[in-house]
This record gives sequence, structure tokens and C-alpha cells, in this order.
Amino acid sequence: MSGEGVLSGAAPVCLIGTETLSPEELALAVFLQGAVNRGGKKICLDIDRYTDYLTLPYRRMRLAEALDAFAPDLPALAVFDYAEGDVSINLAAAVCAAEGYLGVPRLQLPSLGKYGLPVAFDAADVRGGDAERQRTVWLRCRGKLRRDCLFHQVTEGEAYRPHLRDAAIACGAFTFFAKTGEDNAFLEEVLGWAERGIPVYGWTDNEIAFVRTLSRFGDYVVPSDWSCNHSFFGGEAPVRQRQHCVPAKIKADPRKHYLAVVVSDGDNVQWLERNFLGDGLFGQRTAGACSRKMSWTAPPLLARICPPALGKAYAAAKNDTFVCGVSGIGYTNCMTYPEELLPHYAEQTAQAMREADLHVLALLDNVAHTGGGNAERRLAYFSAQEQIEGGIWQLDPDRYESGKGKIFWSNGKPFVSVGVSLWHPSCDPAKVTDEWLDGIVRQLNARQADIHSECGYTFLNVHPWTMDMRRVDYVLSRLAPHIEVVYAEELLALIRENVPHAV
Repeated sequence: MSGEGVLSGAAPVCLIGTETLSPEELALAVFLQGAVNRGGKKICLDIDRYTDYLTLPYRRMRLAEALDAFAPDLPALAVFDYAEGDVSINLAAAVCAAEGYLGVPRLQLPSLGKYGLPVAFDAADVRGGDAERQRTVWLRCRGKLRRDCLFHQVTEGEAYRPHLRDAAIACGAFTFFAKTGEDNAFLEEVLGWAERGIPVYGWTDNEIAFVRTLSRFGDYVVPSDWSCNHSFFGGEAPVRQRQHCVPAKIKADPRKHYLAVVVSDGDNVQWLERNFLGDGLFGQRTAGACSRKMSWTAPPLLARICPPALGKAYAAAKNDTFVCGVSGIGYTNCMTYPEELLPHYAEQTAQAMREADLHVLALLDNVAHTGGGNAERRLAYFSAQEQIEGGIWQLDPDRYESGKGKIFWSNGKPFVSVGVSLWHPSCDPAKVTDEWLDGIVRQLNARQADIHSECGYTFLNVHPWTMDMRRVDYVLSRLAPHIEVVYAEELLALIRENVPHAV
């Protein structure tokens, strides 16, 4: 890609190469980026696929050059120890978000001496357990931190990494990590302080427990712990799908059973930003013929936090459409979400879907929460939104297929549970055999043609972490002649047109 130099008076972006950086140097680059980008989009990291999204003129710099250019203008340093199992990186991120300091791994501190910046904070001075240390800093800084978003970055095991904190520092938000179980009180104290209905960026050490707690508080997680450059690419920019099917053009054939193939886990922001277009399932597909229709879940917030990534995915689509990933604007459990907050959440979701040109909503929950009219009552908040044409239910505990294809109707719009899940029970792609795939084929081919019944329609969920396109194509190429593959949007339109329901 060519972008060196200055174009007609525009100051070039500083593009810092990261391939040769040590972990501590990468952490320093992330903290420098966050501190500098508080005042505008000035630094981008050349990491993963992010330079594919860079359209502004840029100048490549080594980290040392970028420090020379920007560090002297920063007020002070916040020192931390870069080490797995040490939360001090989060302490420094919180202080930098509040004060605009430059966070520095202790090993890198000597190299910054020439700038004459004072050390205003040293994480080693904050004593106690992990939650206690983070709480001490939070109490000290929270008056200067925004309350409409949070960043939750794990500091243990393989999940320890410097990513994403640039965005927290640039926007002035709190970064922390609450271990499941022992730090629950701290997590709930932070969530209680923050506003309701907000995004929590990052990830966790326990998906189910964390999402359950966020849902109870009326918040949602945006999986993004591997994400970079959000302080640079963030900014609302509506994105349009290149190909959007027109469901009304399809006339139901009574001899057909209609099947929509939908790839899950599209709430995973970092996947869409990083290897979705590369060696991921979508990249594998677009490298081939794409003869059969497929639909992909995508995070609507990507149109705000990294619009070019979503635009690239849309532009690469061939015989594909995109639907909204779980559970709307972010990942939460809508069936246990505070009902009094659902109207606002549904409005937030519809607005984000408009920005991302998405019309079908995917929801993830447990089938046990859908009984007693709870599902229909809560779905009404979503179905009241004009932008939302209907939805897909991914219902646990049986790998999203616990709903067995049942249709939940709301305001005349169908929300259809997954009928079959192409997701190996071992969650190990090495254990997926052709014999197991043949079993899925038999399930699908046994489905009957009945356009006037929910039995005549199936959502096939594809789990991207245990499937590749060879396996998906293996299944689809063996479908019986009466199985017609359509887009998710088309399946919902066919159901709405042909299956009797109350309006």
C-alpha cells in the first residue's frame, strides 16, 4: 500500500511498525498511541491487518522516532510492571485515562529519561491483592473517568496482552480485570458506579458468568481484547452492504424445504478486524466460487469503532449477506436483562443496525429463559423497531440448537430458533470427521417440504471455530434436491409470507 508523504497540507499519520518490538516495547507503543490520540488521530500501529484500513497519508516511524516526536509534549509518566499475572498494566491504563500521562513498562523507563518527564505514578506503590489495587486506583481516578463505557482486560495466562488499552486511554475510560468468583464484589461495585446500558470492551476469564453479571446490570460486552488501533479508527461512519437481497422476489415453492446457512460468533470484533478476511472462514469462502448463499453475523458497533474493517468485509462479499451478531448492539442475555431497560437497549440496537446496514437480529440465550411468555414479551421491544425485520435464536445449552427450530412471533415478525448446528461437540476441529458431517447431512435431508409450517424452514448454524469451508461445502454439496439454500433475510421473509401467524 502506498501512503508515504504528505498530501496537500495534511499532516501524515505516524505509522509505528511493531514486528520487531519486544512485548514491553509494544506495550509502550500502545500507551503512547492512547495518550497522543486523545488529541486527534495521529498514531496508528502497523499490526495484524490494520494497515489495510488506513486511507490517510502516513509516515512510517520507529517507536524511538515516535517517542521523540510526541513524548516531550506529554505531562508525566505512569510506570508499571509488564508481567503476566500483574494487574499493574491496568492500574497505569486507568491513571493515564484520567490524567493523560504516558504509561511506561519499568524496563523501558531508562530510555525515556532524556525527555525529562516526571514519574507521577508508580504501580508498585499500590499494595494489596489484585482487586484491592485496582479499586484503590479507581477510587482515586473515578472523578475524571467517563461512566458510559468500560474496558475489561484480563491480566492472567495467555490472555495477558497490551492490546485495546489505547482506546481506553484516549477516551478516558476505566480499564480493570475482575477474576470470576473472588472479585465479584469489585466487578459489581464498578458496574454500579457506571451508567446503565453501556458497552464493556475486552473479554473475561469466564464468558457465561461475566455475561450473566453484565446482563443483570443492563450492560453488554463487546469481545475485543485482541483489538488494536481503536483510538485511531474509531468514529461513526455508516457502512452499506454491497449486496442486499430483496426477499420479496422469492416465491415459495411447496416442494422445497428452505435452509439458511448462518455463521455465528460475529459479535467477535477482533475476528472481523484481524483474520476474518484472511485465513478465517470468510476469507476461505471468498477465495472460492461462493456458489451457494450464506449469511454471516457481524457486530454493528464495528461501524463506529472500526468502520473500514466492516466496509472491507462488505466489499469482499460475493454471494453473502450480513446479519446482526448477538445480541444486538453487544453481547448480553436479553431474557434476563432488566426489562425496564430493554426499550432503550432495543433502540440502541436498531440505531447501530441502521449504521451497519443490518436488518436481522441474532440473539443468544438459554432455552430455559424463553418459557412462560417471557420470550414473546421481551421480543416485542425489538420487533417494534422498524429496522429489525425478525431474528435468529441461538439457544443453549445444546450448541445453539436447543430451540429445535421453533418460531417465536412478535408484532408479526418471526424470530426463528436454530434447527441444526454445524458445531462439533468436542469443540476440537481435529475431531470433525466426514462420518460426523454425514450425520448432519442426514438430519438436513430428512427435513420436510411444508411452506405453511415452521417445519418447512431451518436455520443451520455454522460454528466458525470448529468448521472450515471444506467442511461446510461438504455438507452443502450433499443436500437433497428438495433443500433450497437461501439468505437469512429471505428465510424470514418466506416464513412471514407463508406461515400463519397473528399480526
